[in-house]
Amino acid sequence: MGYGLSPRAVERLILAWEGTNVTRDSLKILHTADVHLDLDGYGSDLHTRRYSDIIHQAFHTVIDVAIQEDVDLLLIAGDLFDSNRPSAAAVDVAIHELRRAGRPVIMIPGNHDCLNSASIYHQVNLPAACGNLLFMSHPQGELHRLPEYNLVLWGRGMVEHDPAYHPLGGLPRRQGDAWHIALGHGFFTEDGQPAQRSSPIYAGEIRDSAWDYIALGHCHAFVDVSQGPVTAYYSGAPSFFPGTEGADGHVALLHFMAGAERRVDVTRLDLRPLVYAALEKRA
Repeated sequence: MGYGLSPRAVERLILAWEGTNVTRDSLKILHTADVHLDLDGYGSDLHTRRYSDIIHQAFHTVIDVAIQEDVDLLLIAGDLFDSNRPSAAAVDVAIHELRRAGRPVIMIPGNHDCLNSASIYHQVNLPAACGNLLFMSHPQGELHRLPEYNLVLWGRGMVEHDPAYHPLGGLPRRQGDAWHIALGHGFFTEDGQPAQRSSPIYAGEIRDSAWDYIALGHCHAFVDVSQGPVTAYYSGAPSFFPGTEGADGHVALLHFMAGAERRVDVTRLDLRPLVYAALEKRA
């Protein structure tokens, strides 16, 4: 498989970053989160090394899928890095893979790589290194319009992971007919429940936004938390602990379709077979 840009990908990048006024009624997007590059310890040294191999291959596979599916955009809903102390090698991997995507990547920080004073994002300017990366980092939230995709994006930069922080706090209600996508990283919480865990995302915040899609991270399983007319999912982590059959190891493939029935179709893609096959080939 070649990693050069297809003609459509070249056109997509030109449209996205030069602001050509071309709109689309449909979009194809890949949603991932909780990549956790440069795992900061997990059990024995052997387990850590094995899990780290899976993590790096899983992220490589996410980019492969984005290319093969020829998606319009890639969403990363937090925790690209496992900590704010990633190695230089892990940062290089992140930059290489983000560039290799060959299409716009939309990302927010998570709790593992939050924007505190020690944040990796204060040390490494990823958007400068990756011209296709839109990193939404403002603590109060930031809104971006991509008229070439008929798309509005919103996300917040997490500074501290605590109960007082609401990942969807300040999310404006939708305006107009453009596709509206928000990114958040935290725990889904039913309305009326106290915020016993950090970074709560309340059901009502999702429902009342009236946005088309809320791309969530923090839960490593693929979970549907849609509320009313608003489609909201945790994509789950693309990686998985070796030898397990858990709910992780997935990404979400999104199809946005306008017309008589405006809808977002979400498909869970299992990355485990692809990751295992790649690791076996390398062994």
